[in-house]
Amino acid sequence: MSHKRKRKVQIATHPRNNVRSEPLDLSDIIYIDFTKYPKWTDTVKVENFNNCLKDVNEASRHFFFIVDRLIPDIESYGADIFTSKTKHCHILRDENAKKARKIIRSIHGKNFLDDDADIWELAAKTEEIRLIGVFVNDTVRRFYPLFIDHHHLLYPSKKYNQLDYKKYKFTKDEIKSAK
Repeated sequence: MSHKRKRKVQIATHPRNNVRSEPLDLSDIIYIDFTKYPKWTDTVKVENFNNCLKDVNEASRHFFFIVDRLIPDIESYGADIFTSKTKHCHILRDENAKKARKIIRSIHGKNFLDDDADIWELAAKTEEIRLIGVFVNDTVRRFYPLFIDHHHLLYPSKKYNQLDYKKYKFTKDEIKSAK
């Protein structure tokens, strides 16, 4: 009977020295909560604002962009959103804030939002689509989306507002039923 000798395996690296855990600064984290206000994807027409879409193709492109680019960009901005270092991310003021409140109340109800609440417009590094909502800051910064400005109509732009969006009628209900 032969006895085989067990060999020790040498590990060339030392995992404990390679893995570093940086302290997490909660002020740099933005948590986007999609569960609190589920109507944030609703489509509405309020005065000269229309966030209805052209057709199922545009709806697919827009919602893919929101998930693939807009949300990751917002999360990557972190605390820079609050220091005006990010382009197209800011508190809505004056007439734009009034218009946003009308849209929010049309979607979520008349007594939904206090008049003194700051409403934010957040955008990706590219494209015209804007996410409109509010921040709540406690241990982390929570953003609650309240509606989507699909066509950049809160702050009209010659670059993005060439089309006649008033004719668009494709709604959230049609998105749900599109097969």
